Amino acid sequence: MDRLDTYRQIIRKVLTPFANITYANVNVKNHQAFDPETDQYLILSEGWEGQHHLHSCLLHVEIINNKVWIQLDNTEDGIAEELIQSGIPKQDIVLGFHEPEIRPFTGFAVA
Repeated sequence: MDRLDTYRQIIRKVLTPFANITYANVNVKNHQAFDPETDQYLILSEGWEGQHHLHSCLLHVEIINNKVWIQLDNTEDGIAEELIQSGIPKQDIVLGFHEPEIRPFTGFAVA
């Protein structure tokens, strides 16, 4: 298995448990949307609170130029450390939700 296939497998393994989260205070279900052809991996939240439709993105990870980009991370603890512990080197993870000028100071890849 090549490096990118390994990264894809790790991303799916790390993100999948977030699809099974249940919320006590709101009627929301999480859904996984994984596309290995475009290397887009999302956890979407959808549901209802009274007459208000809730729809948001909990996590968005993608692979760009052989790097794992965390584009959005609305989890409590963040997923970067879990990706590292699962085998993706810190120098191959970009915190894409940070401005490009900030990335050199994060300890992660800049692009």
